[in-house]
This record gives sequence, C-alpha cells and structure tokens, in this order.
Amino acid sequence: MAFKTRLKRIGKRIPPVYWLGGLVNYLKFRRELAREQALYDAQLRHGKAAVPPPMLRYRVHRALDEASFVATGPLVATDLLSCLDSRGVRLDGLTVLDFACGPGRIVGEMKTRSRNCEFHGSDIDPEAIEWAQRHLSQVARFQVNAPAPPTSYADASFDVIYNVSLFTHLDETNQNVWLEELARILKPGGVLLTTVHGKYTLNSCTPEERAELDRYGIAFRVDHKGRFKLDGLPDFYQTTFHTRDYIARTWSRYFDVLDHVEGGLQQHHDVVLLGRRAEAA
Repeated sequence: MAFKTRLKRIGKRIPPVYWLGGLVNYLKFRRELAREQALYDAQLRHGKAAVPPPMLRYRVHRALDEASFVATGPLVATDLLSCLDSRGVRLDGLTVLDFACGPGRIVGEMKTRSRNCEFHGSDIDPEAIEWAQRHLSQVARFQVNAPAPPTSYADASFDVIYNVSLFTHLDETNQNVWLEELARILKPGGVLLTTVHGKYTLNSCTPEERAELDRYGIAFRVDHKGRFKLDGLPDFYQTTFHTRDYIARTWSRYFDVLDHVEGGLQQHHDVVLLGRRAEAA
C-alpha cells in the first residue's frame, strides 16, 4: 500500500503519467464491474439478489464484492451504537435520520437493533434511494436530497442524525453549509454523529497535505474527476482530512462538540458526536 501511495504521489506531479494511470485504473475497474454485474444478474434471474447491485455497493464501500459489503454493515452499526451509548443515547422511541444513507446498508442494521424508532434515509444518489425505496420500505422512509441545502425536512425533525463518511469527502465550504442545515433539522438537545478522516488515516497523506493540516487543520485532496472518477458521484466529492483541534475549533460554531473518538469506526475513521444547543431552537 505504501509503495502504491508513493507511486501515486509521483504520478500526480507528472500530468501525462497521472492521466495514463487514471485510464489504466478505469479500464481495470470497468472489467471488474462487468464481472460482478454478470454475477448479480444471474442472482436476479434465480431470485437470490438481496443486496444492492455492484455499482451501488462500490459507491458506499469502495469495493465491488458482495461478501465484504454485507459483512461490514453490522460492524459499522455496532460501532455507531456503542458511541451513542457512551453518551447515554439509546435508540428507543426516537426519530432518526441516516443522512447520506446510500442504498440503506447501515439503516437496515440500525433498525434491527432499535426499539420503536422511526427511521428516515436521505442521499444525493437517486439510484441508491430508488433501490432502498423498493427493497427497504419497511425499514425507513427514503428520499433524495439536493447536493446543496436545504433539505425538505422541517426544523427540529430528528432526535438523532448520523452519517458515515460524508464529511470525509466535502471541502470546507460544503461541509459548513451542511453542518448548518443538519443543526436546523436536529431537535434541540438532539445528537449528530458523524465521521472524519483523522490520525488513523494520515499515512495516506502527502507531505504537502500534512503541512496543510498542520497549518489549517483541514486538507482537501482532489483526485480524479469526470469519467476517471470511478464512483460516478459528483466531482466535488473528493477526500478530506481533519485534525481534532479543527473540529473542536470550527464545528463548535454550529454544535456543542460532545466527544471525538479517534479511530472509533473500525479503527479507521474518527467518530465525532455533536449536540444541538437548546438556544438554537
């Protein structure tokens, strides 16, 4: 992994090499996607497909295979519930939003472990939401949200909002407007749980990104765009890193920072717990 990272860093400094690398990765990905899609189509013909198709799995999991997609859902839900429980938040009789829910992998797990909760899911990906509406209508109410606020939810709609790997992909401007919007739709006293790329992910950063983190507390990496962006999501959806100090200093404009658990999600992402202030009502 370290060797591949070094090669990528070198290639980014030489545009023709970087473009060629993007082309090679794209062609390899399309071949693997075609193979997985053929397997999925065969499952559909035999009535055995119980998970989203390969491309939707890739958008939220960064892998095409079904086995790892299925296995990771329960692990993530366990970590999220553990972090909520540490702050005395139990999903019992609450109204809960999975924001940036994709095709509903996590909300399905949360539903099975919660009592009397009303779940909602929202995402910018219409294909993912369409799949969730067809297959998980008994789990949650799903809807598409626009790439920029506002959502269609009323003020103070939710007791708990959680998202996994959203602020890991937005630049500072986009994340600030979404923090403001999530504060609007969260009930006073409610909790927002989110994840960021923190110290457990910094080994992938370039020296320049490390310097940016040291100076500003946030670094936004722009990688491939357009056709070479394999996930098919908008070009603004890239990779972001945060320091703990930045979260405490900047996000406190919108929320009370209740906790910051480094490596709290699978010893990879940091988990940040935020509380909406009562005076925000």
